[in-house]
Amino acid sequence: MYSKSRKIQSVIVMLAFMILAASAWGGSPARAESGVPEPYRIVALGDSLTAGYEHGYTEKSVPYGYVEQVYEQSLFHGLRAEYVNYGILGLKAEGLNRLLQAVSGGRTVKADDIQKELQDPRKETLAAQTVQMAKSIRSASLIVLTIGGNDLLPVMTKLDSGATDEEITTYIQTILDQYEKDLEASIRTIAALNPKAQMVMSDQYLPVPAPLQFGSTTIELYPEAKRKLLLDGVTKLRGKLELVSTRLAADGIKLQVADVSSLFVGHELEYTSIAQGDIHPNHLGYAAMGRAFATAIWGDYRTVRPRQANVQMSVVVAGKELPASAAPPVLRSNRSFVAMRDITDALGAKLTWNNATQSATVSYNNHTVILTIGSAYVTIDGKKVKLTTPPAFLLKSGKESKTYLPLAALSEALGLQVTYRGTLQTAFINK
Repeated sequence: MYSKSRKIQSVIVMLAFMILAASAWGGSPARAESGVPEPYRIVALGDSLTAGYEHGYTEKSVPYGYVEQVYEQSLFHGLRAEYVNYGILGLKAEGLNRLLQAVSGGRTVKADDIQKELQDPRKETLAAQTVQMAKSIRSASLIVLTIGGNDLLPVMTKLDSGATDEEITTYIQTILDQYEKDLEASIRTIAALNPKAQMVMSDQYLPVPAPLQFGSTTIELYPEAKRKLLLDGVTKLRGKLELVSTRLAADGIKLQVADVSSLFVGHELEYTSIAQGDIHPNHLGYAAMGRAFATAIWGDYRTVRPRQANVQMSVVVAGKELPASAAPPVLRSNRSFVAMRDITDALGAKLTWNNATQSATVSYNNHTVILTIGSAYVTIDGKKVKLTTPPAFLLKSGKESKTYLPLAALSEALGLQVTYRGTLQTAFINK
């Protein structure tokens, strides 16, 4: 990405704090078992935008970048999803190419073998994961990627050096020509490892806002001549992406480009931390990136309905949000409970109630599960199993009583993937 001064550039160089390492599959793991669908695996590669860095992050911060939002969108689409994030701070296209060559060749490398002077505190840990990266890429359903901002970062130094516009333009072109070669090589390596995975990468946004106009007064937040040179670089980089995508398509390799740059135009101060000297997106910027990626991948971007004040969370079952008429979830002993009838109806499962034994029997996916009110045990296909959650209970709703059970029991008893996303205050239940 770019900065508005050398001070901003130094901020990027000094990014010594970062998010928790993501060295294994994230989200809610779902292992393939007999009768259980293969998980929809998302692999994220690239630079600090993929890592989800925001201004002020420390090593204890938990990222909520575009990758996490793509993961949430997969849950919205009813996919039994999981993800892993290999984003590296400061990574350039050349570094990505070297990393993927090591991944493809099964070689363990050091961070300096990938790229000199990487500022990511996790760099050695990530560089040592080439074998795991290969496994992740080979099993991926979707691969998302951001790369290119760090390639153009040296342009800032060139702009401050007193070089002429012609010299800067030539310099940008030289950088972009090398970027094009490294990017194409990287995508071809990924495709060789996994020719079936969907690949989506973003273009680059410009965080520097245009001059502000107040009546007849124009205020330049950054020298306009320099901003236009940077904007030209962004435009040319997008052109390189399209050239690479076209050549790859001729060889049967599909690379989709998520349109991120246009979403940031006019929102630079709103979507980034440029006012604090940091070009990275803030939570609004990453949300915009999430929308761009989701639109490229699925053609839409989904959210839950606004909740009433007394409703603590939303519930999405197999890609469909439970209707407002459904019994609201209940929080007890710091556990979320949901109305069993609403869930089984949404899944298409059969539910019968035995008033004498105060038990509910669910027939679903060739399995029979019996849950008894107040019991710490559940019967699964005739076998009694102790729950690791509080027991089910009855709650009166209007004129009837409904069976409520903890969300986790759905996963244990019915073999479903149950994922709660605190960022959305939403529980996703997928088959």
